[in-house]
Amino acid sequence: MIWRDRLSLSTQFLVAAALVLCASMAVLGTWVNHQITRSVLVTSGAGGSDFMMGFLEAEVQNLLPDGTMPLENQQRLDRLFVGTPVAESIVSIKIWRPDGRVIYSSMSKDVVGKHFVSADVAKAARGQIVAEFEDMVSQESAYEQTLNKSLIEVYAPLYKTGTDIVVAVGEVYEDAEALDAQLNSSQILTWVVVCLTTLLMLAFLYLIVRRGSYTIALQRAELRERIAEAQRMAAQNEQLRLDANEANEELLGRIGSDIHDGPIQVLTLARFRLDEIAGIWSTQTRGEAVGGYLDEARTTVAGSIEELRQLSTGLVLPELNEKSPRDVIELARDRHENMTATQVELDLGELPDQLSEAMKICIYRIVQESLTNAFRHAGGIGQRVEARVVDGCLRLLVSDRGAHFARDVTSRMHHTKLGHRGIRNRVQAFGGTLEIGKTETGTDVRVSLPLDGARASLRYGKGPLSHRLLRR
Repeated sequence: MIWRDRLSLSTQFLVAAALVLCASMAVLGTWVNHQITRSVLVTSGAGGSDFMMGFLEAEVQNLLPDGTMPLENQQRLDRLFVGTPVAESIVSIKIWRPDGRVIYSSMSKDVVGKHFVSADVAKAARGQIVAEFEDMVSQESAYEQTLNKSLIEVYAPLYKTGTDIVVAVGEVYEDAEALDAQLNSSQILTWVVVCLTTLLMLAFLYLIVRRGSYTIALQRAELRERIAEAQRMAAQNEQLRLDANEANEELLGRIGSDIHDGPIQVLTLARFRLDEIAGIWSTQTRGEAVGGYLDEARTTVAGSIEELRQLSTGLVLPELNEKSPRDVIELARDRHENMTATQVELDLGELPDQLSEAMKICIYRIVQESLTNAFRHAGGIGQRVEARVVDGCLRLLVSDRGAHFARDVTSRMHHTKLGHRGIRNRVQAFGGTLEIGKTETGTDVRVSLPLDGARASLRYGKGPLSHRLLRR
C-alpha cells in the first residue's frame, strides 16, 4: 500500500494544499519584494538623474579636446562633494566619457583616466537611466566595495546644453542604509502577511474538506456495512437453497417410505385376500364366472402394487455418502437397468474423485430422471449417459434414440414437464445450465454444473439434515 493511501482525504488535501499554497505564496512574496525594490530604484534613478543634471551637467560642457575635464572643474566638484554635508547622502561620484573612460572621481582618484568595460555606462550613453541596488562587482567600483555599505548606483546621461548629444555619463553612489532597512522591514512584513493569509486560507479550506471527508468516511463505512450485509444475505440464501434441496430429498424419501409401508402393504394384503376368495369360489357352483372377476381384480391390484413400488423406489435415495461421482452415475444406471430391463451405454471421462453430498444427489437425480423420461417417452431405445469435466464444469449428457416411439401422449407430456422442471430446479440451485433439445433421432439433455459451486457447497452439505437424508 502506498503511504498516501493510508492517509485520510482531509490529510492528503492538507499536505497537497500546503505545498501548493506555500509555493504560490513564496512566488508571490518574492514578486512583491521585487516590485517594491524596482519601484524604489526607479524613483532613485529619477532623483539621481535630476541631481546630476543640476550639478554635473554644467561641468562637462567645456571638456578639453582630449576628452578630459579641466582641473578647475574637478576642484569645484571636490569642494562640493568631498567633506561636505552632501557627502552624507552622496557617497561617491564618477563622470565617464561615452567610450568607458573615467574622467572624474570624487573619492577614488586612481581610476581617473582608466578605461573600463561597463554595460551600464553604455546604456546611459544611449540615453537610458540605470539604477542598481547592491550590484557592485566591477573593478571600477573597488573603492565603494570596501565601504561595506548598502548603496544605490545610478547612471544617467549628461547632455550638451540645448541638444540631445550625450557628452558624458554621470554615476552617483547614494547611501542606501535606510532604504535597505526599510526594504528588509517591508520584506518581513510582506512574508508575515503572506504567511498569515496562507494559513488562514489553508485552515478554512481544510475545515471544509475535513467535513466532506468525514461525510465520505461515514458513507464508505455504511456502504461497507451494506456490502457485508448483502454478502451475509447471499451466503444465507445459498445455505437456505441447499437446505431446501436437502429437505426436498428428505421429503421424497419419506413419501417413498410411507408409500411402501402404507398403501403397498394394504394392497398386498388385499391381494392375498382376493387369492383366498378366488380359491374358495373356484370350488363352488358358477365359480368360473366369479373367478374371472376375481382374477381381473387381482391383476388390477397387482399392477397398482408394482407401480407404487416403482414410485417408492424412485423416491427413496440410495446411500451416496462414500461414493465417488463416477460411482453415483453408475449406480443410477444400474438401478434404471434393473427396473426397466433396458440397456444404458456409459461414456465417462475424467471426473473428480469427490464432490459434496448435495452435488452427488443432484447428479444422481438428473441421471435418474433423464433416464426415466427416456424410458417412458422413447421406450429406452439408445439410452446413453456421458460425463466429463470441461473448463472447470461437470458436463452431463443423457440422450436416447427413440424419436419414433409412441405411448400415451397425454401422460407422457405431463410427466415430462414435471421431470424437466425438477431437473431445471436442481441445476439452477448450483448455478448451472440446462439444455433440452430434440434431434432427428431422439432427445438430448445437456447439463453443465460449475465445480467451484460444488466445492462451495461442501461448507453447507455437512449438516444434520444431509446426514439424515443420506442415511435413508
